[in-house]
Amino acid sequence: MTVSYRESVQVLMRDRLLDAAQDIMEARGWSAVTMSGIAAAVGVSRQTVHNELGTKHAVAEALTLRELGRFLDLVRDRIAAADDLVEAVRSACQGVLEIGESNILIRTIVGSVPHDADSDFLQLLTTESGEIVESASVVVKQSVVEHFPETPFTETELDVAVDAVVRLILSHLTRPSKPAAEAAHDIAWIFELAVAGRS
Repeated sequence: MTVSYRESVQVLMRDRLLDAAQDIMEARGWSAVTMSGIAAAVGVSRQTVHNELGTKHAVAEALTLRELGRFLDLVRDRIAAADDLVEAVRSACQGVLEIGESNILIRTIVGSVPHDADSDFLQLLTTESGEIVESASVVVKQSVVEHFPETPFTETELDVAVDAVVRLILSHLTRPSKPAAEAAHDIAWIFELAVAGRS
């Protein structure tokens, strides 16, 4: 599909605005991110920011989905590099959780509280996590099927198993209780029990 010049310019503008929002957040925190601040950083009008990104909550959503794409690139690579299905899941989980330990967006989420006026990111990965879970599950399932076509699961069972893994990772990202390697081992152990039960 050919992308028009206008569409290309719009994508570039959106990326510049999101980059500016992330730069402000990394320097001064999410509460410092405003539409006027983003506009000033990029050199456009406040209305342009609203037209391209919408509300501040929509900015948080766009940043989260963009970061999700980077996490999923790592997941694809980790699954492709593994020789064993359970090891693939463990490696992918550990990679994501290790990135999460230092990722500024994840740190913002972990630092949020339910009644905080700046809890946009926490909402996105908890009460509004549907799109993230669905997008991540699609990528994980595709990677598993591509590299491990002989799984013991039916398609429906694989959907359930992948959904459970994705939700466990999100839980550990937003409320970490142990180091990444230990959490990844625990998730892989649960997945291994499911594999063993169907073998």
